[in-house]
Amino acid sequence: MRLHLILLTSILIIFCVKKVHVVINLIYFIKIILKQFLKGMNCDEDYDEISTEDIEEKWFEVYLDHFNIFNNRTFFLRYFVYDQFFKRGGPLLLEIGDQEAIEPDFVLSHPSLDLAEQLNGKLVLIEHRYYGQSIPFKNFNVNDLAYLSVEQALEDLALFIETYKRITPGLENSKVGVFGCSYAGSLATWLRYKFPHLVDGAWASSAPLHVTIDYSDYYEVVGHIYANVSRGCAAAIEQGYKEARQLFSTSNSLKRNRAAFEDWKCGNVTDLTANEMLHAMRSIISNQYSRPNHTIRSCEYLESKSVKTSYFKQLADFIVEISGEICSSGEAQSDYVERYQTCTEFGYSLSTSSQNQPFKDSFSAVDDLLESCANDYGEKITRDVIERSISRKNRLYGSTNLKVTKVFSIHGTHDPWYRLGLYQSNSKDTPVELVSGTSHCADSTTFENESEPPELKEKKKRGMEYMKRWLMPDSVTYVF
Repeated sequence: MRLHLILLTSILIIFCVKKVHVVINLIYFIKIILKQFLKGMNCDEDYDEISTEDIEEKWFEVYLDHFNIFNNRTFFLRYFVYDQFFKRGGPLLLEIGDQEAIEPDFVLSHPSLDLAEQLNGKLVLIEHRYYGQSIPFKNFNVNDLAYLSVEQALEDLALFIETYKRITPGLENSKVGVFGCSYAGSLATWLRYKFPHLVDGAWASSAPLHVTIDYSDYYEVVGHIYANVSRGCAAAIEQGYKEARQLFSTSNSLKRNRAAFEDWKCGNVTDLTANEMLHAMRSIISNQYSRPNHTIRSCEYLESKSVKTSYFKQLADFIVEISGEICSSGEAQSDYVERYQTCTEFGYSLSTSSQNQPFKDSFSAVDDLLESCANDYGEKITRDVIERSISRKNRLYGSTNLKVTKVFSIHGTHDPWYRLGLYQSNSKDTPVELVSGTSHCADSTTFENESEPPELKEKKKRGMEYMKRWLMPDSVTYVF
C-alpha cells in the first residue's frame, strides 16, 4: 500500500508540475523512487554489496606539456573506476584527486557514490599529476617540476573527460559531474568555469578560490571557534602559546622545554627549531579537519587546568593528547611536490599579524615562506615571483568573483580556509551552503555516515538535488 501511494504521488507531481516530456519524466522518476524505496526495505537485489574489490585500476596517457605542441612527451595518470551502478546514458561522475596518492577506498567515501547509485552513473577517481603513482619522471629534480601547475592539471582533466566519454560505450552522450575537496574542490570549480562544454555540474567542498601570499584570517577563524565555546578557553590557548614563545626563546631553554612534547605523534622534537615547534603547535590547535564537538572537548580539557599547572604545560599536554588524530608521516615526495605548488602558485603563508587571534607573534610568515621556498627550490623563488603568479591566478579564475554556474559550493564555519572560498552565492545558478560548526571537507562522506550533524546532512541533500538537476538527461525535467 505504501509503495502504491508513493508511485501515485510521484505521478500527480509530475503531471501537475510539468506536462512536457511527461512520459519520460514519469518513467525516470518512478525508477528513482523505486530504487530508494527498495533500498530502504533492504530488498534491492540489482546491486551487490559495495566493495573496493569491484574497483578497477586503470591508466590514462596525457601530455607532459599541454601548451607546447612540439613537445610530444607523455606519461600516465592513474585512475580508479567503479561501475557497478552504471547503465547506458548515466552520467560520468569524476572525483578529482587532491595533493596526495589516491586509494581505492576514496572512491566509495563521497556523496558521488550515492549519486552514482541514484542516477546509474559511472564513478571515476583520477590522480593529480606528480602525486601518488602519476609521476612523469622516475627521479625528478626541481627543474622537472616546471610541468606542475593548475593549468596543466586542468588540461589533464579536460582531456580525460573528452577522451573517456568517446571511448567508453554508453557514455557518448552522458552528462559529466566533477567533485573535489580543498584544492581539488578549487580544480572542480575552475574546470566547470573553463570548460563548461565538458562539465555539466560541480560539487566543490571547502574550495579556496582567492589566492594570496599572506592569509591572516586563518588564525582569526581559529580564535573565533574557541572563543565561541568559552572566552576562558581562548585565553588559555593564547596564554599557553605566549609562555611557549618565552620558553623557546633561547637554545638552552628550547632543549629543556620541548621535552614536554616527546610523546607527540608529529616527529622527533629534538630535530625541530623554535619556529618549527611553534608552527606545529599552531597547526595542531587549529586542526582544520576536526570532528564534530572537537572544540567543546578541547576546551573542557584546557579549562580543567589545576592551579599548580602552567598554561604552557596544560597546552603541551593537550597537544600531545590530540596529536595522534592530526599528525601523519605522509609521503616525502608528495610533501615536496605540494610545497612547490605553494611556492610557485598559491603562497598561503599563515600570518599571525592580526590582533584578533590567539597566536600573537612577531615573526613574518611571508619571510618564513620565502626562506623555505628558496632553500628547497632555489633562489629564483622570490616574493616578486610568487606575487606575480598569485595575481595571474586571481586574474585567470576570478578569485571569489568568478562568473560561473552550476557549481555547488559548501563550507564549514569551523574551517579556517572558508573565507578564501565562495561562501556567499553570486547567483541562483551558483548555490552556496555554509554549515555551522563543521570543518574542512566535512561533507566529503557518503550519506551512510550517521555521525554527521543534522544541518550538514540537510545541506548535503540540497547539493544532491542540484547535482541531479544538472546531470539528468536533457529529455528529463527535474523540479525540486
